[in-house]
Amino acid sequence: MASGRTLHVRCTTWEQVEVFHTRKLRAGRLLSMKVPFDAEIGAQVTLGLELPNNVVMAIDGVVQKASPIEGDSKTWIEVELAGFTEDVIARIRGMAEGSGPAVEPEPAPPPAPSVRTSMPRVSEEDLPNDERHLFQQLTTELRRMRGAAVHEVLGVESDAGPEAVRRGWMSLVRRHHPDLVARHRAPAISHLAEELTILANRAYDRQRASLVADGRATAIRSALKPPPGWLVGFDDIASNGQRAATATSDVSVKLVEPPKLPVDPNSLQGGEAFESRARAMLSEGDSAHAQEVLAAALCVYPRSRTLRSLYYVAASITALQGGEVMLATSQLETALAHFDSCREASLILDHIRRNGSQRLDDLRRHFR
Repeated sequence: MASGRTLHVRCTTWEQVEVFHTRKLRAGRLLSMKVPFDAEIGAQVTLGLELPNNVVMAIDGVVQKASPIEGDSKTWIEVELAGFTEDVIARIRGMAEGSGPAVEPEPAPPPAPSVRTSMPRVSEEDLPNDERHLFQQLTTELRRMRGAAVHEVLGVESDAGPEAVRRGWMSLVRRHHPDLVARHRAPAISHLAEELTILANRAYDRQRASLVADGRATAIRSALKPPPGWLVGFDDIASNGQRAATATSDVSVKLVEPPKLPVDPNSLQGGEAFESRARAMLSEGDSAHAQEVLAAALCVYPRSRTLRSLYYVAASITALQGGEVMLATSQLETALAHFDSCREASLILDHIRRNGSQRLDDLRRHFR
């Protein structure tokens, strides 16, 4: 299961798919391309190959070569697509053979404005029963949504209106809601469903904000507009409607400033203090309390990618201690998605691939 960067290749015609397979890929399924990020040799990436029928194939690969380009911020990499197997090629060819020109049906008359189309309900029977197949399906969908545009996540056109955006969002939430997978009692699958629901909500918010900015939708705000000076307090209002003199105008009242505690200029402050405390707990094997510290830190610093990725790393260690290897892997992939330079997440992910849930004491040294 690959983690890290996702490369997106879009083919609008089946001829482009054939050219990509026969010419772009060299012997050994090697793909050479320029990317706008630094890549290390041996790093695992995922190629999202979008086909003309809007199907995205998630293909795992490993970086074999990486060379920075002089005078440019891009890097030339060579990726071996180990996941581009004969089975995948056969599936692509099967889809290409069944995509002949179809006779366009006659346009149906538009529905009456007063009639609202009901959304088809998604039941638990529509999802795979096998937990492994369901986990792979949700993982592939999560990778696709992370690398897709906002309107592609919602499954609508880029110029879709508010009603189409709302229908796409509701369909997405109903398809990936955590309640649909609760019967499996698998924390890893529930975590993936929650991540998919969060991405759907974020895509809806961004698309709605874009429609409001273009003047194609309205934002719902509070209808109450308080006047200036609202809620100043009854003690500050005189009986004639004029503002009364406050108690602070009395010369006999002295304002006492709170004492200032001495602060060491060399000590860690802000988010760094939370991070240092959490790392100390993780080095001692106390991942549960480290999660609580990082959760409190994220309430104060919600945009800190370092704290958020470290929170998921602590959650993965807690899952490993409970024997939940799939949940730990999902948490680490989420940590790398939030902050791809999280060294601890990459090291622990490699440890899981080699040792599974064994030798957990070796993980403490990564936080010292």
